[in-house]
Amino acid sequence: MRPSRYTLVLLTMTGCSSPTPPVADGAADAGVALVDSTVDSTRDSSPIAPDGPTGDAVAPADVTDRDGATDRDDGVPFDALEPVDATMAFDAPDSAAALDARSDVRVDSADVGDAAARDTSADSGPSPWISGPLSVSPLPPRSEQLPLPGAGQGPPVFTSNNPEVFQGDGLLFGTGRASMTRGGARLALARFGVYLHHLNRSGATKVVSLIVTNPNATPVTVSARGSGYNQTETGGLGLGSSPDFRVSDEWIQGRARTVVPSTTVAPSRPLLLWQNTVNNNAEVDGRFEVEASAPVLAYLVVTSTADLNEVVRLSTVDAPGIIARSGRPPPPFGREAGVYEFDTWRGSIRVDVPAAPTRARVGWMVNTATGSGHPQIQAFRALMAYDDSAQEAVGMYGNVYDLDVALRCSAGGAGTCRVRLVFLSHLTAMISRYWDGVGLVDGARVVVRHTPTSPSSTLGEYTLAAGASRTVRFRAMVPGLTSIPQALYAETF
Repeated sequence: MRPSRYTLVLLTMTGCSSPTPPVADGAADAGVALVDSTVDSTRDSSPIAPDGPTGDAVAPADVTDRDGATDRDDGVPFDALEPVDATMAFDAPDSAAALDARSDVRVDSADVGDAAARDTSADSGPSPWISGPLSVSPLPPRSEQLPLPGAGQGPPVFTSNNPEVFQGDGLLFGTGRASMTRGGARLALARFGVYLHHLNRSGATKVVSLIVTNPNATPVTVSARGSGYNQTETGGLGLGSSPDFRVSDEWIQGRARTVVPSTTVAPSRPLLLWQNTVNNNAEVDGRFEVEASAPVLAYLVVTSTADLNEVVRLSTVDAPGIIARSGRPPPPFGREAGVYEFDTWRGSIRVDVPAAPTRARVGWMVNTATGSGHPQIQAFRALMAYDDSAQEAVGMYGNVYDLDVALRCSAGGAGTCRVRLVFLSHLTAMISRYWDGVGLVDGARVVVRHTPTSPSSTLGEYTLAAGASRTVRFRAMVPGLTSIPQALYAETF
């Protein structure tokens, strides 16, 4: 695996704003003035952190990972939209025709979850154990997994992943107005996250830009931080070297490659937060947090140049691309182009561990969505989404699972308890990866990598004296290219 390299950029420039030109004709709908063409647009209103080397090597039409696995015929790596378990049959109460004909989704079991099934408890009671060790070949039955304690928290996330594959210039997702072709609505936000994941199939090098505009009558201040990479910067799409892996690593460790200091934005003016080039057949992935003194509007735009005027102009035109449409009726699957309610699933699990040498296991479902056949739906609902896109955060890309597991040894006398915590992906499809990212166990960095031949990660093994307790904290951002669902297990040995 190629060693990761990091660039931590700290900007020291102060916030600035330039005189506000009149709103240009044709830009009124966007609520933003075009930049004076005689002024350097980046310097004019967009102090951004330099993103290091840019540009992506042109990849072949079928993208093959460095581990030798081709993900699917069109070269787009697998994610949550693929069949969740290739060995299981479609048995939903409605026929497959209930899904949009253009969707590439097959659900593998009946949908038995709804909003009422969401677990909003902050803690679980003592956990029932199932006799026998944990096996990953074959995987344990999903039916034995318990609902995951906890609920969503944190700010909403602006997520742009539909079209995952773009084929030309225009808006990928925005909150400034309803799209004429895709629906949605205007939604201004003051504090929010951003997650983006796209693949350029336009036939030419393109520029992807994240901007905000000020719809207020008075100036606002905006700051942002996070990381975004194209695949040349990270060394390709292989395990441990993809933009998805790098972004998950830096996000969970709080290492921001791009830092935008608090910057004043005049009314009807744009601010460029991040920008990167993406060559044809190449991927880009990013995760950011944005904070404004008053609600602002956000846009992710594809252009042929880095000119901010072009970004603003094309923010009113939808980019062509391959849309993965949700099932009918929504929300079954589909890709995300929307603002989703939270950025973190926070939960606490209490586990009374039986005395050694008992062999037993107990598991909790992780990263579930409507249509996946689980009784609990963890995917956060959309506050606003394009009509053709997921109405919940399917896959939870860019979101964090933050879980405390409180272990207590229930052995008596001089007995001891031995337990290991295992995080696994509950899939059998022959694809290059199920999960490839970085997590933290009690603050220590761990690589979480699941593949068909190795679908689980041991987070830790613990020996407890009779009556002793220990709490283990596991945090991980769901990286791009993840396939769902996952599970967290405790296993005695």
